[in-house]
Amino acid sequence: MTFRNTSVDLFSQFYILQNFSTFFNFSLVDAIYDRAASSESESHRPTIRALLIIAYSVIIIISLFGNVVVCHVVVKNKRMHSVTSLFIMNLAIADILITLLNTPFTLVRFVYSTWVFGKVMCHVSRFAQYCSVHVSVLTLVAIAIDRHQVVMHPMKQRMSRVKGVAWIGVIWVMGSCFSLPHAIYQKLLRFEFINNRVRMVCLPSFPHPSDLFWKYLDLTTFVLLYILPLAIISIAYLVVAKKVWFQNAVGDITLAQSAAHRRRKKTTLKMLIAVVAMFAVCWFPLNCYVVLLSSKVIQANNALYFTFHWLAMSSTCYNPFIYCWLNHSFRAELRALPLIGRLAKVNAIQPS
Repeated sequence: MTFRNTSVDLFSQFYILQNFSTFFNFSLVDAIYDRAASSESESHRPTIRALLIIAYSVIIIISLFGNVVVCHVVVKNKRMHSVTSLFIMNLAIADILITLLNTPFTLVRFVYSTWVFGKVMCHVSRFAQYCSVHVSVLTLVAIAIDRHQVVMHPMKQRMSRVKGVAWIGVIWVMGSCFSLPHAIYQKLLRFEFINNRVRMVCLPSFPHPSDLFWKYLDLTTFVLLYILPLAIISIAYLVVAKKVWFQNAVGDITLAQSAAHRRRKKTTLKMLIAVVAMFAVCWFPLNCYVVLLSSKVIQANNALYFTFHWLAMSSTCYNPFIYCWLNHSFRAELRALPLIGRLAKVNAIQPS
């Protein structure tokens, strides 16, 4: 679909765009036109462009390094082939996809103020972006439930690897189903301005009434993939933390063993708190912003959006540290890697 502007200024086109509300959400197009008018200069300011590129590049580099290392350690070491490790590797894969398919697309779209990836990628990228995020969130829930079962019911038989792989398959199917509406209802629009500028925009094209469809889709996503997962993760880890904190070492132990037991408890509690805090803090601003925007409570704001988006995307950097590098068994396997092992030895022999 092409919109041409040959004789009127930018702002007078809002009236024209509202006639197309049956085909797509015109409030989104208003935001795009606002962006064409205001963020055109913003995105081409060297300072802002450089800051965005640096900020997102930091996420990409750290996330790819951390999550690729996680996958390598789990795949190469048979001792790490537990169900928990499979969930952690699935989380790392989802975070890699978020890093590769979400962060760069958003950055390029803002820097160039147009969609440069074509019609097919307009649908594919939107599906991949939402699916990878949904899979990451659902995997966090699966890890929380698995940790709860292990700590609260230590005598019960652990979940088999086959069942763990099956649950991972279910997670990907659920993530795909949640993402389909965003992939199906996408449209690539072409805007032509009076100075021969052309803007390609990849937008949601929801059924009539589009504004209500968009509003309730985002609200449902917010509840099912943020509020509900946060509640499950918080409750599961609260119960685990309570059990770990009041659990005493069994048998006759020395003072050194007692101190080591207390340190392990503190480490576990720190990890559990970090998991809940990271998920809540990183994802709440963006989710809240999207819901308020689709409900027309607020207007689109580039500065807010990219701040919240960067914060959400940065969660892919923290997961490897929280779930793996704070884990004693994983750290031991990590030191077995040639490069990491050499770096650890160099740091160990350096004088304090």
